[in-house]
Amino acid sequence: MKKVFVLIFLLVVVTFTYSQRRYNLGFGIRAGVANYLGDIGSGDLARGFVYNLELKDTRWSTGAFVRWRFHPSLAYQASFTYARIQGDDKNSSNRARLGRNLSFTNDLLMINNKLEYYPAFMTVSDVGKKGRYRWDYKTYFFAGLGIFYHNPKAEYNGQKYKLRPLMTEGVKYSPIVLSIPTGAGFYFTYKRQHRFGFEMSWNMTFTDYLDDVSRDYVNPNQMATDPMAAILANRNPELNEYGSLYPVSQNYGYYSDAWVNQRGDPKDKDNFMMISLSYSYVIRTKNSFSRSYSWIYKRRSKFGGKKARF
Repeated sequence: MKKVFVLIFLLVVVTFTYSQRRYNLGFGIRAGVANYLGDIGSGDLARGFVYNLELKDTRWSTGAFVRWRFHPSLAYQASFTYARIQGDDKNSSNRARLGRNLSFTNDLLMINNKLEYYPAFMTVSDVGKKGRYRWDYKTYFFAGLGIFYHNPKAEYNGQKYKLRPLMTEGVKYSPIVLSIPTGAGFYFTYKRQHRFGFEMSWNMTFTDYLDDVSRDYVNPNQMATDPMAAILANRNPELNEYGSLYPVSQNYGYYSDAWVNQRGDPKDKDNFMMISLSYSYVIRTKNSFSRSYSWIYKRRSKFGGKKARF
């Protein structure tokens, strides 16, 4: 056991010493789009995973981040993101979901902590290969842990209602949720301090209520006393046409404990995806890390100057 503690101590000391010698710190902003995969909308059983995302329900995301490059192959990124997701059964190709007729919007406030890995073979130190090193390119992969606040809403007769307090399935779920963000990105660095990037992340969550739908229709007595709870729990009565377009109305709503209709699918948690463009400004300190160029590092270029260090 002592050997393990000694090894951990040595690793920490070496990492700290290295990071003091060479590091890179950047502050940035990003903007992009967000989409979600859950119980509302889409629902084509012939398509799975990200192929089941409904493009019509794509909305926006924006945020800020800090990136600390503490090793040539590793970096830590902390970010705050404000994103909107939504879903609408009217956009689904699934007849059962069309007849259910539910919809929602949800604004997410997220804090993510991510560890980034930069494969050396996916780095281009001199974009254009002109020896001036004005641009460099890096690709990275990441995984991390996040936490976010959410509050799903539905619109009825032009007014939006918060769904969580209504307990439409007899459950008052938490507005604070953990997530696991994973994905990849790349960026170009211009003149050492300006970075322009692209990032795509898939966020696995620990809730099935981003859309306020998970299980079965329940007795209105189990919902909040607000009369809007029962109305927003079953939106099928708002449809005027049935026949071959939708399943019969008896497939929706609560009838008795012996006759339970499915409202959602609790087997899978809700997830969401974000794609963004970013700009960050890199700060160089007097310790002067950013990265080495391996065999060409510190050698003279054909233009007579030293190779760039950033």
